[in-house]
Amino acid sequence: MRECLVFMLATMLMVGCSLESGEPSEYSATVIESFEESLPSGVSHQLGYDSELLSFEHHYDVMYGSWSGFAQSCDTDMEDGSYNNQYSVYNRGAATGDSFVVYYYDSYNEPTDILCRFHGYYQFKTVRVNLSTISYKAIAEGNNFARAFTDGDYLKVSFIALGANDCEGEVVEYYIVDYRDGRRFAATEWNTVDLSPLCGGLWGLRIRIETTDVDEWGARTPLYICLDDLTYTFELV
Repeated sequence: MRECLVFMLATMLMVGCSLESGEPSEYSATVIESFEESLPSGVSHQLGYDSELLSFEHHYDVMYGSWSGFAQSCDTDMEDGSYNNQYSVYNRGAATGDSFVVYYYDSYNEPTDILCRFHGYYQFKTVRVNLSTISYKAIAEGNNFARAFTDGDYLKVSFIALGANDCEGEVVEYYIVDYRDGRRFAATEWNTVDLSPLCGGLWGLRIRIETTDVDEWGARTPLYICLDDLTYTFELV
């Protein structure tokens, strides 16, 4: 298994350096995951995503046809704010290449995480983040469930380091929409988020999304974001 993993790392975009000492290591790699695995012919999105080192989880409910978690997509419809358009980024394209991942946060079900496929030392660096069309339209215009954002509102994304047994560690918070203190920021471009505090012998990453538009049943804002160019360093230990 070790020999196979070393060969696999040699085929990836890498920079050979040890995270602890700065010395070269044949078992280390810096990866930029741009989610460019080919989608099936005629398909613009599909649930889940697996790379060489990470697995992006999803749930799918056959009875209701609903889902949560991650989906690979190349959809760029910036007009349709309905639930018929859950997989589009509010942008003319991906940050890099043709596709990206959509993350839908469902607080009512078990978490869907980014899981590390091999034991080792992970140093997450950066990720590019953009609003989805369905979230942007709800925030800007409101819909049948959500109200348009106004002064004091925000949509906050938390990236959380996961250790063994689902133990949550360091957290990086990013306000993908921020209407506090007179601001009117909404991430309608591919913004870079610094994830460098998220490092160590990790088992994965967890993402939560929080909105100020809530009622007694929970969030009314559609909790979808888009991610691309996840950059991290992996060292086999």
